[in-house]
Amino acid sequence: MTDKISYFSSNLKYLRLKNNIDQLELAHKLGRKSASTISEWESGKYTPKQETTQQIAAIFKVSLDDLVAGDLTKYPLSDKEESLQDISYISEHLDSELKQKWIELGQELLNKQDKK
Repeated sequence: MTDKISYFSSNLKYLRLKNNIDQLELAHKLGRKSASTISEWESGKYTPKQETTQQIAAIFKVSLDDLVAGDLTKYPLSDKEESLQDISYISEHLDSELKQKWIELGQELLNKQDKK
């Protein structure tokens, strides 16, 4: 369990900095009023409840397992991998109707690009 705590702490800080989000902004996204809780999580002093950990994973578009159990700092994502991660996240979270519109928009953009 100690490894997971240390990975969570380092991953949280890594993802927050990588996404140019300060502790207070992340706290607000999680419905908290101050940055002190984020600081305590990043230092490993405390860990959030599972529901909050899931919210953090969603904010940074990473799996819960990667956030908690993987060392994200060792394997930074390439631009292509980040794009694929974004696409996967959007695809998983859009409802069927909006997903179809998203696909159609992508096809339109590809057609415009091909005409150039």
